[in-house]
Amino acid sequence: MFRDSGVVQKNPIRGLLGMIALHSKQISKLPSCLFYPRPVFKNGDNKIIVFDTYSSQRLLQWLCDTRKNKRIIYWCWNPLKRDSLRGWVPKEVELWSFSKNDCSKYDLRYNTQFFFDCIAQEAAECRKQGLSQRPRALFLGRDKGRLSILEELKERLEKEGVVVDLRITRPIEGRLGFFREKLMPYRKVINLVKKVDILLDYTKVPESGPSLRAMEALFFGKKLITNNLEILDSDFYNPANIYVLDRDSRSFKDFIDCPLEPVDPDIRDKYLLSNWLKRFD
Repeated sequence: MFRDSGVVQKNPIRGLLGMIALHSKQISKLPSCLFYPRPVFKNGDNKIIVFDTYSSQRLLQWLCDTRKNKRIIYWCWNPLKRDSLRGWVPKEVELWSFSKNDCSKYDLRYNTQFFFDCIAQEAAECRKQGLSQRPRALFLGRDKGRLSILEELKERLEKEGVVVDLRITRPIEGRLGFFREKLMPYRKVINLVKKVDILLDYTKVPESGPSLRAMEALFFGKKLITNNLEILDSDFYNPANIYVLDRDSRSFKDFIDCPLEPVDPDIRDKYLLSNWLKRFD
């Protein structure tokens, strides 16, 4: 999706040895070139954004040492549990987050959530569709301790005649005895999103920024049921389109029966990946 949207994307880890290096103190003194591939970013690229999912102190320091003429940005795409970044992130690295709450608490720079330019037209075609005769809802993601809540939501929605599809990824045992999760390619996720009317979104940190599910609902013209409180202050929040759990007094039926209202195109386009990149400048 990044490449199709015109962004150079690299996996910073070199094979199994690199994976081991990220979690092993015993071999941490070996040369970085054993674990990370040679930098291949174009000379014209002025910034390198490291997502928190694939980062380590060693990777960030390696980038600072090998790409001295670049801006290195550490992008917190997940809520922070504590102020732990300052202790290990090199001082040359800029700290940014999608969560206004974390930015305020930990003195980070703020940028919004984003969505991919390469499927914006496809999403626009999907927005022309109306609600199904029998509404359908979808949650797709990891368990993360929220399965019981999602099952409760499913039961409540099914009482209102909604067909609910919960797709929870669970750990599976690998050949060497360790556990991993069987994940779904994002293209398949999008294909599922296009077929439903409502997206379910539940986070263990309600004060965090809007999730990617919120972006999918915004771009594909789907209703959203979420417990994310920060979404109440977003420029795309509309009670006709978004139901905030524990803050909304309406029944699910009243929310579902309310017609979906269009979002200002300028507001929606603000969240495109291309515009997200510009805001770093």
